[in-house]
Amino acid sequence: MFETQSIKIKDAPKAAGAAKGAGIASVEANAMGGAYATPPRRSKRRVVHAIGPAGQMALYGQDARALEALVARGAAGVTSLEVASWAYRLGAYIFDLRHDYGLSIETVREEHEGGWHARYVLHTPVIIAAVGA
Repeated sequence: MFETQSIKIKDAPKAAGAAKGAGIASVEANAMGGAYATPPRRSKRRVVHAIGPAGQMALYGQDARALEALVARGAAGVTSLEVASWAYRLGAYIFDLRHDYGLSIETVREEHEGGWHARYVLHTPVIIAAVGA
């Protein structure tokens, strides 16, 4: 009833071969400033040069912003809610400041209805020498 035909695999067109080079035009257009514009670069990482008990240190990115917030707030300390617009992981930044830079940062546990939150207070004297973008 049904006839079967045998097709040689080597004679069949390959999908990869047909598509080979299909994306090259778009890559070249982008490199030449063509139709595909590259997205604007986000701002550079924040750089803070500070002077602490161990001497000069350079902090980058969110760690730098966290140190700036701690220095600015002084003995009042800082909570995650107070810096929620930019510090999504304040506890992680505090961890880095403690372990990578040797800063003494106290975690004060503040109880409230429904639980508690942490307030971080910098005890190491630090001077912000320069801030760059």
